[in-house]
Amino acid sequence: MENIKRKSIKGCILLESLISMALLSFLVTFLLSALTNSRQQEVQENQQIESLNVAQMAIESQLMELSLNGSVIKIRQDSTATIISDHGKEILRLEAQN
Repeated sequence: MENIKRKSIKGCILLESLISMALLSFLVTFLLSALTNSRQQEVQENQQIESLNVAQMAIESQLMELSLNGSVIKIRQDSTATIISDHGKEILRLEAQN
């Protein structure tokens, strides 16, 4: 009888350890993926800020195109709107109100 009890106790301890390890690995994976997503979002926001800063420099120096720090800003103006794009992607549109 004692031999069976010892084996069942060891089995329960092993099962609890495996469940704890699985839970810990799940939590660590979840935390690391959240950190990775946060960093990617921060990089994208910093790129947008840099593009807007370069666009501001282009407007202040009255240039229609400016390449700086990896941003290629092009400014198109017509009678109703000013469109600012970076690498062909529109980042800002200013429309005149009548």
